[in-house]
Amino acid sequence: MNDPTTRHPSRREALGFLLGTAAATAASPLRAQTATVQNPPADVGVPRLGEELTPFGAVRAGNRTRAIPAWTGGLTQAPRGYVPGRPSPDPFIEDVRWFTVGAADVERYKVRLTAGQLALLEKFPESFELALFLSRRSAAAPQRIYDASMANADRASLGANGLVLRDAAVGVPFPIPANGVQAMWNHKLRWRGERVTRTSLTMVQSADGARTQTRLREDFLSPYAAGDATAPPLLYRRTVLEPKEQAGNSLIVQSTLDPIAARTRAWAREGERGRVVRAPDFAYDTPDPVTGGICTADMLDMFSGALDRFDFTLVTRREMYMPYNAQRLTNPGLTARDILWPGHPNPQFLRYEMHRVWVVDARLKPNFQHSLPDRTYYLDEDSWQILASEHYNGKGELLRYAEAHPIPHWQVPALVPTVEFAFDLTADRYVARGMDNGLPPPQFDAPLKPDDFTEEALVRRGRRG
Repeated sequence: MNDPTTRHPSRREALGFLLGTAAATAASPLRAQTATVQNPPADVGVPRLGEELTPFGAVRAGNRTRAIPAWTGGLTQAPRGYVPGRPSPDPFIEDVRWFTVGAADVERYKVRLTAGQLALLEKFPESFELALFLSRRSAAAPQRIYDASMANADRASLGANGLVLRDAAVGVPFPIPANGVQAMWNHKLRWRGERVTRTSLTMVQSADGARTQTRLREDFLSPYAAGDATAPPLLYRRTVLEPKEQAGNSLIVQSTLDPIAARTRAWAREGERGRVVRAPDFAYDTPDPVTGGICTADMLDMFSGALDRFDFTLVTRREMYMPYNAQRLTNPGLTARDILWPGHPNPQFLRYEMHRVWVVDARLKPNFQHSLPDRTYYLDEDSWQILASEHYNGKGELLRYAEAHPIPHWQVPALVPTVEFAFDLTADRYVARGMDNGLPPPQFDAPLKPDDFTEEALVRRGRRG
């Protein structure tokens, strides 16, 4: 087996390429600021939020080549063929592949590819490819979220070195971000519905074809999006349903806007009747057990947890090939054998499009430790969802690469990942989180309340057996 850490683009090379230079360390604040006005209409001076820019701060216009269309509000209507009570059909099922990027095409399309995509193309030249489709800017949100986001632009601020978020409510805190910390807060508090319950499979695929499977129930509640300032802003609970020997293993996480006043809290329970204990170690680079150790705790939801250990720099806004409108992955007729190949997913079921993304560089602060101390994040300008992330060791060698493949839920409306893939490039393993083929679709009106995400709630659920 080839040693991937000696062949993949180094982090320095990857950042240099993103900036259009031979080498780079990090972007200056000036570079980040000038990037925010990329591609405005030619007859407009400073872009205005809600006009030349969407309420989330995305460039409303298409690009010069029209490969990226103008944003016209996203997908908010039922697709053709929708039948109430049945899964929503793929609204873009008639789209045909535009072109394909394979290993032989890297030099031609390198400017649009992440370092992680380049690594996969290099590592699997005979089987991995990117299927490119016409771009569909399907991300949408309710009007109240747009209104709150535009209000936040005039009032939200950061304190205590970016750790404390102040005066933001309901919407995206910083639709026109001035730095990387603001961009990461946008991802953490992005709109994805007020509440959602889903049952899905997390599968770890090994290079030899072996596969392990965990069935999970996940519950998410956003008091922040509901305008409830009395509860923690984000609440998450997951419970293992299968395999039998792990059934009942549960985790609850309560996030915070002010970790100085009230830190993120977590509790865990082993089995249906196990003792509920605090889980302060489920943070930062603690391996996430359901991913076979491929992902760290702060790779949950592409990035989660506190922002205190990294310096985040807003590098640029760039047009790149990103996973998007991934309804092909949710086809109920597909099985894990169809989708998960050794080394990488079957590219036949992956859809990539050209989208503008914010690039954020993360570097571990001095005097802190982390197994993956250098990262690069790619945030969708239309939704603030992190679509891709690269994770390097201290030598600048790429060890992990992750992609979130989102779909638009027009009923909410919201753009939400359906499957997240995370690749261990040192061992040809990867994990697929969120597979739900043949399972009920996510439920966005689940009867969840903040009291369901407490230590006491875990105790009560365990006693019921």
